[in-house]
Formats: sequence, structure tokens, C-alpha cells
Amino acid sequence: MYQHIYPDASKMVIRNSYVDDILQSVESVDNARLITQQTEKMFACGGFRIKHWIISGNEKCGSTLQSQDSGESVEVDLDEFAHEKILGMRWDPKQDLFDFKESIEQLKFHRCLKPDNAVGDPILVIFSDGSKLAYGTCAYVRWGTAHGGFESRLVIAKNRIAPTKQMSVPRLELCGAVLAARIRQKLVEEMDYKFSRVIHIVDSMIVRAQIQRESYGFGTFVATRVAEIQNKTEPSDWWWVQSDFNAADLATRITSPNDMVKNSIWKNGPKFLNDPIDQWPLRQDCNLGNDELPDTIGIVMSSDIKKMTNTVSGLDFEDVKLENISSYSKLLRVTCILMRIVTMKSFKGASIGITAESLNAAELEWIRYLQRDISDDWTKTFRRLSPEKNEAGIVVVGKRLADWLKATWNRTDLMLLPNKGHYVWLYLKSVHDQDHAGVDVTLAKVRSKFWIPKVHKSISMIRKRCVISRRRDNKCIGQQMGPLPLERLQPSPAFSYCSVDLFGPLTIKDTVKGRTHGKAYGVLFNCMSSRAVYVDLADGYGTSSFIMVLRRFTSVRGYPKKIRSDLGSQLVSASKELKEVIQNWHWDTIKMFGNGNGMEWEFTKAADAPWENGCSEALIKSVKKSLSLAIGQSIMTFSELQTVLFEVANILNERPIGTSTSDPNEGTYLCPNDLILGRASSI
Repeated sequence: MYQHIYPDASKMVIRNSYVDDILQSVESVDNARLITQQTEKMFACGGFRIKHWIISGNEKCGSTLQSQDSGESVEVDLDEFAHEKILGMRWDPKQDLFDFKESIEQLKFHRCLKPDNAVGDPILVIFSDGSKLAYGTCAYVRWGTAHGGFESRLVIAKNRIAPTKQMSVPRLELCGAVLAARIRQKLVEEMDYKFSRVIHIVDSMIVRAQIQRESYGFGTFVATRVAEIQNKTEPSDWWWVQSDFNAADLATRITSPNDMVKNSIWKNGPKFLNDPIDQWPLRQDCNLGNDELPDTIGIVMSSDIKKMTNTVSGLDFEDVKLENISSYSKLLRVTCILMRIVTMKSFKGASIGITAESLNAAELEWIRYLQRDISDDWTKTFRRLSPEKNEAGIVVVGKRLADWLKATWNRTDLMLLPNKGHYVWLYLKSVHDQDHAGVDVTLAKVRSKFWIPKVHKSISMIRKRCVISRRRDNKCIGQQMGPLPLERLQPSPAFSYCSVDLFGPLTIKDTVKGRTHGKAYGVLFNCMSSRAVYVDLADGYGTSSFIMVLRRFTSVRGYPKKIRSDLGSQLVSASKELKEVIQNWHWDTIKMFGNGNGMEWEFTKAADAPWENGCSEALIKSVKKSLSLAIGQSIMTFSELQTVLFEVANILNERPIGTSTSDPNEGTYLCPNDLILGRASSI
């Protein structure tokens, strides 16, 4: 029965245990007894025994004692426990009162916070104030009663002596508001009550106005405290009241004990707490101007931001210094932030949650700005490119491409972009830095989105200045290649005729023991007709490891008709370790795999005929270059390295395999992904 009412007694004990006392308030004596039973069973599992329980309340009840000798529980009258000590205070369990042993009899406080006739969820009302002597806060829980009234109880109060260093009263009142925000956070987290609303009340118009403003508009002292308040509370929760109604005023000045008796403002809060909220003497229409607020600072905006925030229809990029921005992605993110500042007319949260849609919008804004440099007679100047304006007002080229764009996955217009300015340079560099490929590859990718006149020279200059590209361009003396295999020349579905090759070994680390290293071998499958690749990782040097890779390949790409590969004895340029691995494989077992699905295995004839499997060797070189750029000397786990190999394969499948052209009407470039996915990119 008690498991249904209190399913987690351990959590209750932890939250309500103080040194050697356990305190808990419940609705009835029966529920209290159920908690004691469950707690005793839990403590018995660890060999602990409760000395005694005291149950109080308005109902007639007794105290449950547990004998230390026999372990039996007996009932005794509460009169024998006239006073108990809990947390260093005297407690009268029969009346459920905390009292102090003082000469003034009035200093008695009810322990019970919730009235007997309370209904619904309470609200939390927190007052704060400050003076030259101290600053403080006090919190009240306000309940609705069954007869339609309201009752309030003091739950906690804190104050601090004012610093010895002279401070202004508005600053001390702001410190009191910070203390109130911290009290609010602690009460909401630790109390079992669910508050329907939290109201903060101050008697300083300056403090309330400061909380409503952005923190960057103030000096360091005020800004840090306003930021903390705004992080812990909502500015709309703060209200202003006259000083006569602020209960926290008692915590900031010398107060007589007679002002803190049972029915005082300190104990039950101001009288207006007993009225409906709409009748409270609170105001939120007391905002002050910047000239009336202390500690404000002047915010000087740069000329760039001034230009951008003064426009209504969009952003003005006229005086933006693009030379100060290092990358294209950073330029778009900065533009998104500035566009949000213009829209929201605030700096708050402008850099949070930037989406792909907002980045595309920022890019279109830049294109509109750059196309202002196009002459008014652009229809004649670029007549050869068949230009026109699309629905967004962007000049695009390739009018005859309209029907082709509807029938392809690459449904993007080729936007005309003047070849001048740092913006074009940033974009070309971002495309080149994706894979540091050659000029033709970069040109093909650029022309899948933009048409930039005379861009070939700009790409060549970017590649010439690229350190990584220059380091990769070290070429060995070439050689004359022999005739191509027939499978390379005849049309066929993707991966119907494949060549396979291995590279490695690659060092990997153990998933659990990071310092333990092992070896793995890369496996590359190359479609001989579409030139698409599939790159995977073998976790060992045995035949079974290679067959596992082969099974993964056939489950994704299907069983090929023929696979071409080298034998270990023919791997002249391979490492000695890799030769030994392949020579020890059971090739009969490998060739038997897939026989039932019509797969044939063919080996190259000799080591001096690299053209027979040279298509795989060339792609392995590209894979190694991409790995060198992606991970460098890093050592990864098997799963991490396998993921990188899959991503490298996708990059290789985005490389152009067709011829480049200077005519925009011929469409974008052709790549292996177009043949196996139906689109140029996997995104």
C-alpha cells in the first residue's frame, strides 16, 4: 500500500535528513506511519535501526517508539515528549510549534507551512530591498483557502550587512534583488510544492528598470548582477511597490522583536497578499530612461553595424570590410547575426540557433548586393549566357537550361556573380579547401551553383597559393600505360564490374584500452564503369576478415558479375607486411564466396602490367591523401576510422568524371554520385 503512495522513500529520506534527524510533513497520520515503515525497512538492509519516531498533528495520535533490545514498537502519549530538540531548536510536537526559550512568550512560530484548508497550488512572493545598513530578501508562500480567502506564510529570509566600502543605495538594492533571485532558484528546486507563479517585488524603480534592460548597457558592477538576475528569473516577474508595502524593509534596518510577532507583516506578509492579485498595489509601468538610470554606459557601434542596422528592407554591405573575415562560413554566420539584430532590434540571443535556412538567406542578401555592380544593360552584356531574373530578383544564366533543371536532381539556378571583390575570393577558397583538388574540379563545383566570368584564373591563383596543394603536387616520373580492360569501356550498371585493392596497414587503438594499438587494412572496391568507390576497413589480416568486408560490400552494392584483383606475389610496390598478409589468404575460399550469385573472380596477369588494376591504385593514392588531410597522425578506433573511410569515399564519388565546359547551357558536371545516387551530393 505504501509503495503506491511513496514509491521512492530513499529520495525522501535524503532530501529531508539533517544530521541525525529525519523531518517530513505529510497529509495524515496514516501516511506518516507508512513512511516510517518503509524507512525502517530500508535502514534495516544496512544494519541501521531508528531510535524512535515522533508523529504530531491536529489528530489525536501518539509517538511510536522502537525498543533497542527487542526491536518491538510501542505507543506512548505525546505528553511524555513535551519538548524535543530538532536542529538545535525546541519543538512542541503536541502543538506542532517551534519556540525559543526566551522571556518574550510571543516568539513562537508555526512549523507547518501549509494551512489546513489550503486548496490548489501556491504562489511564491519574494520581496527584496536595500539600505545603507544592509540588503536582504524575504519569501512568502501564498495559499488559496477553501472559503475563498488567502493565507501567506514566511518561508525564508536572508540579509547581508552592507560592505564597509561606501556604495550607493541603488547598488545595494540591486544586490538585494540578486539575493532574491538566488533564493527563488533554491526554493523552486528544493521545495516539494509546485508554484503556480513566482512574483518578485521591489520598491526601487531604478532596480526594476535595470532588470528590464540588456546587461550590456551598464557598467561591470550592474551588468554582472543584472545578467545573473535575468538568467535565474524572467524580467516580467518583477514588480514595483511603495516602500510602505515592502516586507523586506524589515531585513535592512534595525527592527524591534515586537515588529516580528505572530501576526506581523514579517510573519504573514503585507495585508494586500490576502487580496486577489489584480487588487495588489503593484506597477510595471515605471520604466525610466537611460538618463535616469545610474551606471549606464554609452554603446558605440562600429560604422559597419550602424550601416547594417539602419536599413529597414535589408542589410547595407557598402562599408563592410570583407578583408577582416577569414572564411566564407564565418561571413555567412556574421551576416545571419546582423540580420537578426535588425529584425529583433536587440543583441540578445542573436548568435544562438543559426539554421541552414538563415545561412541561405544571408547568402542571397550578399548576392543581391554584389549584383548591383552589374550594368543596367546586363541583358546585352551577358547575352551569350541567356540571362534572366528569377522570382527572388536574382540574375541567373542558362535560360535554355530551364527544362533540364526540372528533370534533374540539381534543381538550382546558376546565379551570375561578378568576378571582383573579396566575397568571390572567400567563396572560391571555401570550395577549393573542401578537398584541395585541381582547378577543373573546383571549377566544376563552383559552376554547379554560380556562374562567375573569368573564374578559371582566380581558381588557379588560389590553388597556387595553397600550401597543402603545393605539397601534394609533387609528381613522380610518369609511365606509358597499356590498353584498358574491356570492362572499363563497355556500359554496365554501377558495381557490375569491380576491381579491389588493399592498402595499409593502418594503426588503430582499442575502444576500451586507448593505449593498446592494433593494425587494420583498408579495402577499396572500384566500379570499372562509373568510377565510383566503396572503401571499408578489415579488422585483421585473416581470410575471414576480408570476407566480412566483402559481405558488407555486397549487402550495400549487390553482387558484382566480376571482381578483378592482384595476388600477393604481384604487389611489387606494396609493403612487405601487406604482401605476407595477402599471400597467406585462402583464395579458394574467397573465390567460392558469391559463386551462387554469379560472381566471378579474376586475377591480374603480372606485376609489370599495372594498367590492369591501375584504376584502383590511383584511387588508393587519393584515399591516402584525403586520410592525411583528415586525420594526419591521429590514431583512431576501428569504428572511427571506418567512418572516416566512408566519408572519404563519398568525397571521391563527388569528383567530376566528365569534361569541363565554358557553356552554362550544358549543365553542371557529372560525378559518380550522379550515377549511383541520382544526385551529385549525398546531402
